[in-house]
Amino acid sequence: MSSPTRLLAGAVILSAALLPTPAASAHTVQDTHAAQDGRTAWNTQAVQDGRTTRDTHAARSGRTARDGQTAWDDLAAGSATAGCRPGSGPRLAGRDLTRVALPADLSCADLRRAKLDGVLVRSLLTGADLRGASLKGTRLGNAEMAGARLRGADLTEAELYYANLRGADLREATMDDSIPYNAHFEGADLSGATMVRARTYSAQFDDAKLVGVDLTDADAYGTDMRRADLTGLKASKARMYESTMIKTVFRDADLRGAQLRGSVLDGATFQGADLGGAELRDVTGARLAGSKGVPKDLPAPDPACEPGSGQKYAGWDLTSVAEFPRDLSCADLTGAKLDGVDLGIVKLDRAILRDVSATGATIRYLKGADLRGARLERAKLGSVELMGGRPDGRARMARAQLGSAKLAGANLSKADLSGAEFGSADLTEAKLGGADLRDAEFGSARADQADFTGARMERADLSSGKFQGAVFRGATLTDADLSYAELRGATFADAEVTGMKTDYAKDADLSGSSSRPALGWVIFLSLAGLVALWVLVRGVARGRRRVKAAKLEATSRAAHLEEVRRSQEENVTRLGEEIDRLADGEGAGGDVNWHRALDAYDAAKKALADARDIDDVKAVDIIVARGRDALRGRTAR
Repeated sequence: MSSPTRLLAGAVILSAALLPTPAASAHTVQDTHAAQDGRTAWNTQAVQDGRTTRDTHAARSGRTARDGQTAWDDLAAGSATAGCRPGSGPRLAGRDLTRVALPADLSCADLRRAKLDGVLVRSLLTGADLRGASLKGTRLGNAEMAGARLRGADLTEAELYYANLRGADLREATMDDSIPYNAHFEGADLSGATMVRARTYSAQFDDAKLVGVDLTDADAYGTDMRRADLTGLKASKARMYESTMIKTVFRDADLRGAQLRGSVLDGATFQGADLGGAELRDVTGARLAGSKGVPKDLPAPDPACEPGSGQKYAGWDLTSVAEFPRDLSCADLTGAKLDGVDLGIVKLDRAILRDVSATGATIRYLKGADLRGARLERAKLGSVELMGGRPDGRARMARAQLGSAKLAGANLSKADLSGAEFGSADLTEAKLGGADLRDAEFGSARADQADFTGARMERADLSSGKFQGAVFRGATLTDADLSYAELRGATFADAEVTGMKTDYAKDADLSGSSSRPALGWVIFLSLAGLVALWVLVRGVARGRRRVKAAKLEATSRAAHLEEVRRSQEENVTRLGEEIDRLADGEGAGGDVNWHRALDAYDAAKKALADARDIDDVKAVDIIVARGRDALRGRTAR
């Protein structure tokens, strides 16, 4: 008998020995017949069961049984019967299976921590135990893995297209860069798994559990996630558009920058989810109550929506939002913070903006918006429409730019519009009673039949404006400029018009108005000038006294410094004389440190020459004392 024949026979005998039941033996026989018919059902492999029965025949022949490969590398042959218990099949835990051909049926096999990196797997893996297994780059296309245990398995870059993973346990598995498109995960548990950059498009996740799954930058478009639990999902920048997410739970999910456009979201829950920058254009059934962050795009609101029925951002600080949805009609922005925000392309028609803070913001579309109490100082409101809007009374628009705003019939009573620029705005029949319009610039604005009763309009520029039939009753127009204005039918009864310019104004009728006499201003300014002169004289006298005192003090300090300097010069001179005396032998002792004494003498002279104040001069005492200690043989202090 040839060596290959003996090898094949040994494999069959070994496989039969490993099978525990007659049913399993019968199955082996069938597989052998299938192999003879040219169909590989078992891949004809043998392995030891706990002990190594290495292919003695193959070892003796020195050749492999199949294509020159080692066919008996610790691989257990056998198959699992229907309804088997996970892990009860072939025992291959911890084995390196990257260089062996696998059996056709590994149902319920024990493959814990096995290594299958890059392997093309065609085996049946239903109910297999693959916990902690390494499946990096493993090709599992069309794999049958229903009910498999893959907790903690590494499926990085694995190919899983059309794979059946229904009911599988994939908790804490690593699936980064994997390709499970069109795969089936119905009822599977993927809690804690990572699927960064995974391509799961058209995959089925019905009723699956994806708690805390990381889908960052993943391609998950066209997926079916109905009733799936995505609590705590990390899906920043994930592409999940055209997906079915009926009754899906997105509680506390991170969906910043995610693309969900065109998805079906009926009944989905977004409580606590961050939708900052998410794209929700053309989605259906979205109810974003309880979410946070502002999406980049939203479904178009109903054209007949009620104010406040749209997005709920009451009290939110939106100053850090980079991109807003183009349409926030009917949104509730009560008390929101929008300072400096550019909303130039955002529709805020019929939105509620009560008490909103939008200082310096850019807003164009405000048709029918509620602006009561809004803060719009320095806001750019160039083409807003406030016809029918209700900013009654407390709206603050100081120095706002309203160049081409449509304010016909708008109620701006008692609003703060000081320094506002109206340019060519339309204020026809607008209500501005009691408004603060000091220093406002109306340019060529049209304000026919507008009501300015009791308004404060000091220094306002109304030149070239159109104010036919306007009412200025009781208004304060001190130093206002109405040159070239059209004033036919305008009423100025009880208005204060002191210093008001009406040069070349058309049809100006100031009857009933009043003006203070100019003498009062002259007297006031004269008194103010006298007071200012008195203050100036007092200030000059006080300054001179301070300069004189400073000079006296400087002279006194200089005299004292000179006196102390002379005293120190005498000390230094006496130190030099003592050094000379001892050097000539007059009382010189053996302990005299000449170097320190001479150094101290030189240092004292230099310090005295460099002294600029009393403290510098007094420091010479210390140097002289150090020199005298050196002459007496004492240790330096």
